[in-house]
Amino acid sequence: MIMKRKKANKMDKLWKAFMPIFLVLLGVDQIAKALAVKYLDTHDVGGVGLSLTYNDGIVFGIDMPTVYIYALTIFVLIFGVYVVAKNKLWQDRMHMAGFSLLLAGAVGNLVDRIRVGAVIDFVKVYWWPTFNLADVFIVAAVILFAWEIIVNEEAFADL
Repeated sequence: MIMKRKKANKMDKLWKAFMPIFLVLLGVDQIAKALAVKYLDTHDVGGVGLSLTYNDGIVFGIDMPTVYIYALTIFVLIFGVYVVAKNKLWQDRMHMAGFSLLLAGAVGNLVDRIRVGAVIDFVKVYWWPTFNLADVFIVAAVILFAWEIIVNEEAFADL
């Protein structure tokens, strides 16, 4: 009985740290996209700037049937939860920060797909495809996870 309570306390700490980060990031992403839709034009700004686009494909605008996009997104989210649970990564703040970033980005773009039928992008940087804050969160999570793997190889040893 005491063991179960200790485990519950660890999970309580997880949710107290994880949920606020996730919710704030998701909220910032959705507010930024709402402002982009309200105030930006869809003309190409060239160079660097803000330009509203709707991406109905996947990464870099690659065309793919919608059902596959949803399936891929859900698979990545489930796989992420599996990796975190199996390797007890929820015990490490860096891993949970990365997971918060990844989840906020994935859910932010999924919300767009459900609500609008496409992902709302608005940041243009030269030749790079237009992107949004959710994309930045996902890339930051990947960088954070890569850093953790390089620094601490054992973090993902039991995959």
